[in-house]
Amino acid sequence: MKIFAAGSLLLASQFAWAQAAVKLDDATLQAYSVNEAVARYPAGSIQSEEAASAALETVNEARSNIEARFAVDQGVCYPKFFTTSCLNKAAERRRLDLLLVRPLEIEANAYTRRAKVEERDRRLAEKAAETAGKPLLNEPPVQDNATGVKAPGNEAPAVSSDAQRKARADAYAKKNAEHAEKQQRLKENEPADAEKRAANIKRYEEKVRESAARQKEIAEKKAEKERALLNK
Repeated sequence: MKIFAAGSLLLASQFAWAQAAVKLDDATLQAYSVNEAVARYPAGSIQSEEAASAALETVNEARSNIEARFAVDQGVCYPKFFTTSCLNKAAERRRLDLLLVRPLEIEANAYTRRAKVEERDRRLAEKAAETAGKPLLNEPPVQDNATGVKAPGNEAPAVSSDAQRKARADAYAKKNAEHAEKQQRLKENEPADAEKRAANIKRYEEKVRESAARQKEIAEKKAEKERALLNK
């Protein structure tokens, strides 16, 4: 019963993805590859919020097409004699394609988060700069020791006001320095991220070749067995 429920949940999930996909016919789905979608955004090419948003839309569409294609592949496999081998091949194709679009999603999300942090820091810096330039308000009047009456014209020593303005300016400078250091670290990490994504693509291509070689070997063994049966 539990196995049936889990299977039903998996099929429902695949159906939901298929419904979300762009309507493609079965033949087009079976020929679908994520390589073209991923190639639109080389590693390190996302440099704007618009590009990040478009990349995430591409990832969602690619995932939908992958799941819809997997559902079609399963339907093609069931009538075949070697059903399990066919299903395994379809599942591996699905897994590798999902793995290929993941780095693009990570890069787009990372840019979006970085842009939000930069915007927040910019607003804080502007606010700090604005505050640093304002005079202190509502300072308490100084009490006259001779009369015991608070002198309305007296103010706190100017050194106190200057010190506070200097503290604000120092805080603003420190925040700017921290922001610049953070941006420098992000720039330094960009080549590493690009190399990691390129390595993922290379591993994907190697796995595709290995999978194709395995399927070829299986097909050759199958043909050899069939020839042996015919020769008996």
